[in-house]
Amino acid sequence: MINFINPSFYIFGLEIRWYAVCILVGVVLAVIAGVREGKKIGIPSDYIYTGVVIVLPCAILGARLWWDLFNMDKIHSFTDVFAIWDGGLAIQGGVLAALLTIYLYCRVRKFSFYRILDVVAPGFLIGQICGRWGNFCNHELYGPVVQNKGLAQFIYNIPILGENMCFTTNPPTPSTDLMYLRHPTFLYESFLNLVGLILMLILRRKFKKLQNGDLIGLYLVWYGIVRIPTEILRSQSGAGEILMAGPVPMSILISIIFIVCGIAFLIAKRFIGPRTNYQEVMLNIKENRYDTILFDLDGTLLNTRDLINRSFIHTFEHFMPEHTLSDEELDSFFGPSLRQTFSKYSNNEEEIEAMVQYYREYNVSVHDELVTAFPGAKSLIKTLARKGYKVGVVSSKKTDLVEHGLDLFGMLDYVRVVIGEEDVAIPKPDPEGILKAMEILHSKKALYVGDGVGDIEAGKNANIDTIGVLYSDRKDKIIEAEPTYTIRQLNDILTILVE
Repeated sequence: MINFINPSFYIFGLEIRWYAVCILVGVVLAVIAGVREGKKIGIPSDYIYTGVVIVLPCAILGARLWWDLFNMDKIHSFTDVFAIWDGGLAIQGGVLAALLTIYLYCRVRKFSFYRILDVVAPGFLIGQICGRWGNFCNHELYGPVVQNKGLAQFIYNIPILGENMCFTTNPPTPSTDLMYLRHPTFLYESFLNLVGLILMLILRRKFKKLQNGDLIGLYLVWYGIVRIPTEILRSQSGAGEILMAGPVPMSILISIIFIVCGIAFLIAKRFIGPRTNYQEVMLNIKENRYDTILFDLDGTLLNTRDLINRSFIHTFEHFMPEHTLSDEELDSFFGPSLRQTFSKYSNNEEEIEAMVQYYREYNVSVHDELVTAFPGAKSLIKTLARKGYKVGVVSSKKTDLVEHGLDLFGMLDYVRVVIGEEDVAIPKPDPEGILKAMEILHSKKALYVGDGVGDIEAGKNANIDTIGVLYSDRKDKIIEAEPTYTIRQLNDILTILVE
């Protein structure tokens, strides 16, 4: 056999098989396509990335064990069971294992199984399209000798195919070797799967009666229809590696089962289980997409707990040395403006103003040594800005202090607007600051993220959705305030935004 392409190549002495490269390319393309479509139907990208890490090894294991099941005579040790480096994977086992793992994953994450399948089904086809070229590199999955001279001439003239389909010891020439040309069943299956992928992509955009989950049913039917004729051709090649169930090739039997199950699934799901129109889901996600993310600063992006506590204690020691602040009092100081806070302890306007100034002077003097950013704050703000979201900060602090804090941790360049204490007539929980930020940013749909009850109330008063952070000491009060969403770490916002 003359090999135009070797089954493997070497990098720094390490053998890399083309089959593995083709599979990897298929996985990468499938993930990219899945993430892009997932955003349109409300599937967060982290669900897909995490799912791939879990599902892919299970699919490979399933494909290997399925091959083992019908090749027990080749298993002589425990190592042989998993020796995929010697070849031996069955796609049907991989598909079955992947579907089972995806189902369990969706149950654990409490996410729609049907909706996940809608991004998985095209991914299966993408993987198979690329994977079949791995069979080509391995010089396998070919059929019998091509009897039709016209077809043989056409195949021979396809770059790199002709030589790899010829079985001679001398360099092939069209005049002498066409009689040795084999049906490239890997090419037939790859091309037909590409046709199926295109049809699937058209259907999910144009067919108005398509429901969530239908694509996996269509995949099962298409897979079976494509695999049966190509497997019949392959069975006529004389290759001995075909998985058999008695006298019947297992792939043909499973293909028939896939067709029956696919049709049954498409029919049954219209009578049982959730029925959600695919295009309606896309339209709903598009119409409800947030374009603006507004943040509180202290306790949300920056950990200023120690700074604020020390600043209040220092101020009270100077103006009210006889008053010892309790933990409950210190906790209540988060959220309200300084004037609101000090007004609870004095009716004298001059004294209140003096306390505010004294607090700020001390706060600024120790700010940089006591403040830290919460984990992931900068990367989140940068990611949101890069993805095109309008990012703003609405705080009860003075604007210059807010900007200094953001600049200190490299976030200021990604924030389009800062609304501070002097920019509003009435502080939070009044919505003035949020509404002003939305007006400046020309926001259509915004989220406000905060760590205090006043933040959540301000967002509600502005008639926008809110996110309460649960990494602060006031998480119980946040939950009681009933924000639209809650998060345990800042990057969870990307999940809410379906990013």
